[in-house]
Amino acid sequence: MKQSFSTRWFLVALATALLTSAAPSAVSAQEGFDLQQFSPMPNLSGNLYSTASADVAPHLEWSAMALFNYGHNPLVLSDEDGNRIETLVSSQATMHLMASIGLLDWVDVGVDLPLAVWQDGTSVPGGNINPGEASFGVGDLRVVPKVKLFSTREHPLDNGIGLALLADIYAPTGDAGQLQGGDFRIGPRLAGDLMVNGTRLAVNLGYQYREEQKLQNLSVRDTLSWNLGAEIPVAEKFRITTEAFGRLTPGADSMESYNSPTEFILGGKYQTGRVFATLGGGVGIINGYGTPDWRLFAGVGVAPPLPTRPEEPEIVVAPEPEPEVVETECTQENVASACAEIPVAECADGALRTYQAVCTDSGDCAYEPSDAACGDGTYCDLNSDGVAACVPVPDCREHADCADVPVPTCADNVLTQYLGRCLDETCHYDATQTRCPERYECGVNDRGENDCVPVIDQVVIKDDKIEILDMVYFALNSDEIDARSYDLLRQVAQILKNHPEIELIRIEGHTDSQGSKSHNQDLSERRAKSVLNFLIAERIAAERLTSQGFGPDRPLESNKTAAGRAANRRVEFHIVKQD
Repeated sequence: MKQSFSTRWFLVALATALLTSAAPSAVSAQEGFDLQQFSPMPNLSGNLYSTASADVAPHLEWSAMALFNYGHNPLVLSDEDGNRIETLVSSQATMHLMASIGLLDWVDVGVDLPLAVWQDGTSVPGGNINPGEASFGVGDLRVVPKVKLFSTREHPLDNGIGLALLADIYAPTGDAGQLQGGDFRIGPRLAGDLMVNGTRLAVNLGYQYREEQKLQNLSVRDTLSWNLGAEIPVAEKFRITTEAFGRLTPGADSMESYNSPTEFILGGKYQTGRVFATLGGGVGIINGYGTPDWRLFAGVGVAPPLPTRPEEPEIVVAPEPEPEVVETECTQENVASACAEIPVAECADGALRTYQAVCTDSGDCAYEPSDAACGDGTYCDLNSDGVAACVPVPDCREHADCADVPVPTCADNVLTQYLGRCLDETCHYDATQTRCPERYECGVNDRGENDCVPVIDQVVIKDDKIEILDMVYFALNSDEIDARSYDLLRQVAQILKNHPEIELIRIEGHTDSQGSKSHNQDLSERRAKSVLNFLIAERIAAERLTSQGFGPDRPLESNKTAAGRAANRRVEFHIVKQD
């Protein structure tokens, strides 16, 4: 049943008075205290981590979670200059078993039972505290009631501010000698938050009442607690949460760092439906008691589903009533007004079909079709108004229709090529200029088109010969062309491509006089044939080529010297026919 506004504030005031009166009074110092400073909210889905939001869970909505929390070096012994002397607690691993439930849409109650699953350390000099003996134990049970005081948000996702009152109430169920528990203590705090486009900014201020306990120069007593945090949704099911929290000890003898533990944490939350998971870590900013050098935590559980905005009701617009149709008999005098529903023009078999209204003998309307062929340069299609008409034939409909591409051109060793594109049913030919790279020049390729082709610097046309400025090399006593002659022969092929007027050349093979004449004759023929086949492979038409071997019969120089014999072993290219 919904409570009235005055009743709620009366209960809030009563709860505040009871919490304050239940706070323990100062007594003599005791040894041992609860070292754990990270106190996660039991419902991590509706809050940040240790920072509470101003929202409460809906009536009877519940959550149950398990959160593993590890802190490294949470308690160390330092000298007056802050230099670390000894690590009293080197590691502390805690499993938080948590649950919460919402009541009446403005209250929720959560519990947190911490289980120490691992703790390593050493005994404290001069005392009865030995945290190193605790491999497993139960910490102090924490109960967290929260009351929503007010909120400007009608829906959890609306922009606005909120304020809530809550308290951390600890029951002494842990072992103080192992720094896993302490006395009964209570910590009321105010939680305020601001929602802006899904991002939550939260601040908590509180005061924890407890009996004073001392450890060396450390005084653990009443503390002022504070929390600052932000939670940002980065996806539909994922949130980034960051916060800083700490404590101040107003009544301490001095405001040393060990009396002011401060920590920063960052984590991510994932939730789909009621399934919740989180992972994060943090570092100590001011390494007071209970603040580790670094912390890691991870948890899973079930939680109330994330709030979603209700779907907007569909607005159904009632159709306007159709005007009453008054039947009018069709006559030749009123055919235009009586037969107004003339079908729209359409394209039929390439012709433009229109309709004309006529009256039948019985006084009814009829619509006679009439087809008209479109004139030259036009065809039947929809015009710019979406009406069938005879419209001009476009230059193109797609890029492939623009086939009248200008041929590539050469100028100053720059190749200009063109690409046809269809834009607004008109062909456009875009020019692209490319400077030919090193050892290439703008010339004719094997397709008869201008292109960047290899530079010809070893072959020239002189009279009725294609002269080569180097030799064609073959393997010893073989017709296999040596690879070092490939570039030379490719230049011969390029000369033939650049000069289509050369219709036929004869490739001649010559040898020196060493060996038998029949062998040299055969070798010269095979070598000339190998060169012919190479040029065919370079896309020179076979009908433009012929080959002949002359053996040693046509020497250029004397075969009595090595230099002369080398000059006589040669390949020549003779122009037989040209246009």
